[in-house]
Amino acid sequence: MSDNMRSPTATPRAETVSYALYLHRQELERPKRRLMRIAGTKLHLTNELILQQQRRQWEAGVGPAELNYQQRCALNRESIYRDRLWSNMKRQLEKQQHRRQAKLQQMGKL
Repeated sequence: MSDNMRSPTATPRAETVSYALYLHRQELERPKRRLMRIAGTKLHLTNELILQQQRRQWEAGVGPAELNYQQRCALNRESIYRDRLWSNMKRQLEKQQHRRQAKLQQMGKL
């Protein structure tokens, strides 16, 4: 699955990690936090971290069988976290859409 499909906010690939961290910090400092935006930047940062680790392994010529136990566990944990975050975001978006539809239906009945 591509990064753009994973992220509902569809952040451009050219966005740097440092800029994503900056945006994340800015969002955390807001008085009214937008939780989906925070989760989106977390997802973007986690994807970048996983890709960076995989790139380093590829550049070093290290295959999955040659990774030590801690490295494999860390990469697996990051992947599991990313997948859980993604599924939680999808569920939240579905809830929001359902609420909007229910509200529109209710307004139509009045």
